[in-house]
Amino acid sequence: MPTGLPSPRPFDLPSIAATSTALTGTGVSAPSGPRVPAPSGTITAVRVGRVRTVQWRDEEVPTGSFKEPVEGPVAVGLSGLTGDEQGDAVHHGGPEKALLCYGRAHYAAWQSEGLELPEGALFENLTVDGLTESEVCLGDVWDVDGVRLQVTQSRRPCWKLSSRWGIPDLARRVQSTGRTGWYLRVLTPGALQAGQVMTLIERSSGAVDLAELSRVMNVDKADLPAIERILDSPGVPERWRTTLRRRLDVHRIRTDGTDGPDGRFTDEEDADRLRG
Repeated sequence: MPTGLPSPRPFDLPSIAATSTALTGTGVSAPSGPRVPAPSGTITAVRVGRVRTVQWRDEEVPTGSFKEPVEGPVAVGLSGLTGDEQGDAVHHGGPEKALLCYGRAHYAAWQSEGLELPEGALFENLTVDGLTESEVCLGDVWDVDGVRLQVTQSRRPCWKLSSRWGIPDLARRVQSTGRTGWYLRVLTPGALQAGQVMTLIERSSGAVDLAELSRVMNVDKADLPAIERILDSPGVPERWRTTLRRRLDVHRIRTDGTDGPDGRFTDEEDADRLRG
């Protein structure tokens, strides 16, 4: 897994007009050196799911985690795919999490570790071959036959993932391995289907790749130089910025005794989300 922010690579990207204010002024840095093809991946499945009720401890909980593959094109709008629902509208779904994308290669990695997880097990809407978190950066804009999608954040799974498959530490293992998947907002609606290619068309200078982001958020929480670099990069969700700034404050307390948080690098919100 990367140990520092990568330098932007000179991809052969076509210039595009900004489709929202979030994209204005973004683009790909072009340092000297040979140009390489833009990253791309193939959608192997498009999945949707209706809300179901499951038993969790002593209560019934609604969930949209049972995603099934759909044959043929599926309409996608600003809020996601037609026919897809979320059981927890506070923490899932909405324009900033319209789609969940997951690298197909991760399923082979889980299998090599003894976990027989079927494709789609991570509740994703799009299973993609040829892309993982190492090839994807915050703020990236991807084109899929005219549908334009932008990366908003890495996925941080909750206890429902562990509950769904009866593997108590699965959500934690997803975080610690960096095999998280990522959320997308829809900039240009249209239709998605298996077999389509998604191609990177725009990347902000200084953008952080999702593998590095997950490493710092979930594993090496005290990597202060990396935290500072991430805070200087574009596209980091404000809640995540708050968490990273708090870690820097904790370090300040430990080194100079100034006032601030309690001096721990534990993230209580993170623990609650995983525990349920």
